[in-house]
Amino acid sequence: MFRFLRFVPIRRGGDGMDDGGADTMIIRARAPLRLSFCGGGTDLPPYPEERGGLVLSATIGRYAWATLRFLPEKVLRIHSVDLHTGGQYGLGDRLELDGHLDLVKAAINRMLPGARAEDLPGLEVYLETEAPAGSGLGGSSALVAALLGAMAEWRRHRYDKYEFAHMAWEVERLDVGVPGGMQDQYAAVFGGFNLIEFYGPGQVVVNPLRIDPQVIDELQYNLLLVYVGRRRPGNVIEDQVRGYRERRAEVRAALDRIRELTVAAKRALLRGRLQEFGEILHEAWLAKKRTASTVTTPFVEEAYEEARRLGAIGGKISGAGGGGYMFLLCPWTRKQAIADRLRAMGGEVSSVSFEPGGLRAWRFKEPLACRPLPGETTAVAVAEELAPA
Repeated sequence: MFRFLRFVPIRRGGDGMDDGGADTMIIRARAPLRLSFCGGGTDLPPYPEERGGLVLSATIGRYAWATLRFLPEKVLRIHSVDLHTGGQYGLGDRLELDGHLDLVKAAINRMLPGARAEDLPGLEVYLETEAPAGSGLGGSSALVAALLGAMAEWRRHRYDKYEFAHMAWEVERLDVGVPGGMQDQYAAVFGGFNLIEFYGPGQVVVNPLRIDPQVIDELQYNLLLVYVGRRRPGNVIEDQVRGYRERRAEVRAALDRIRELTVAAKRALLRGRLQEFGEILHEAWLAKKRTASTVTTPFVEEAYEEARRLGAIGGKISGAGGGGYMFLLCPWTRKQAIADRLRAMGGEVSSVSFEPGGLRAWRFKEPLACRPLPGETTAVAVAEELAPA
C-alpha cells in the first residue's frame, strides 16, 4: 500500500479536510525523473494492447516538486517557479483548461471534485521541475504525480501505487490530451530500477529489479548525461504512432526489436555485464531511429557519432527524441575526453545519480522563512511576484 509520510497532527476544516493547521504549515511532495534505457515507444497505444509493451527504466536524482501553502484569503494561486508563470483563480471553481497550466489545473480538478469554496482554505501551489520542458526525462509526468501526491496528503486520501500512477496517467493523457505513453507515471510513482510491462491503460505490471549495488554504482560512474537542446518542432510520438497504425513494416519491426532488446538489457544489468548493456543501448538507439524520422536531429547524430569515435560504448535519447537529454555509457578512462568534446560542441554534460525511491509527500510545520537580503530575490519571492494583484 502506498504511504505518505506524516510529521505533525493538524487542525481540520468543517468538512474534515485539513485547513493547514497554522499559517506556517506547508505540504510538500517530490517525484523523481527517470532515464528510459530501453523499450520506449512500446508503451505507446495501440502497441501494448496488440503486442505487449516492455520498458526498462531507472529514476534519477532529479525531481519535480509541489508545495501547498495555506492562505487566509479565499483564493487559489498557482506558481510555476522555474517557468516564471502563474495565475489566480476562484476557490471551488472547476478550472478551465485553456492552454495555460493545464496539467496543474487538471490535477487540481481531479483532487477537488465538487468542493465548495466555503469549505476550503485559501491555497497557494508552488511547482518546480529540475529539468527543462521537453527534456525526455519524464518531467511533466513527475510534476503531475508530485502535485497529486501533495493534494492527496492534504486531503488524507490513500491510494496504492498502481492506482496513483494510473490516475496521473489519466490526468495527462485523458483530461489534458497530451500524447504519450504510460511509462513515465509509473516510473515516477514507484521509483528505482524497474522492468515495466504494458498491456493497455490500467493493465501495467511493475517488476522491481534486484540489481547488485556495485553494478548500480559502476553504471552510475560510467554514465554521462548530455543535454542536446530543446525538442524541435513536430511530434515524434504522433509520427511513431502513425507509422505503426499505418502498418509500416519498418516501424513494426523496429518496435518488436526494441522489445527484444529490452529483455536482453534487463538480463545484462542483472548479471552485471555493463559492456554488453552498452552495446544493447547502441542497438536500441539504431532501432528507435527507425520508428520515425523525427527521433533524431543533425546535432544529436553528430554528437553521438563523435562520442562513439572517442570510445563511448552506446547510448540513446532518453524520451521520445528530437532533443532533450541523451545518455552515454563510457569506459571510465575515456569519459572525461568524451565530456570535454561534447561540451566543446555545445552540449551540456552532467553526471548521473540514481534515486531508489519514488513519489514522497510530507508535512512540515515551520518551513524556512523567506527574508531576501537587499537586492536579492529568492525562488519563492520570484513566484510571489507572478501572482496577479
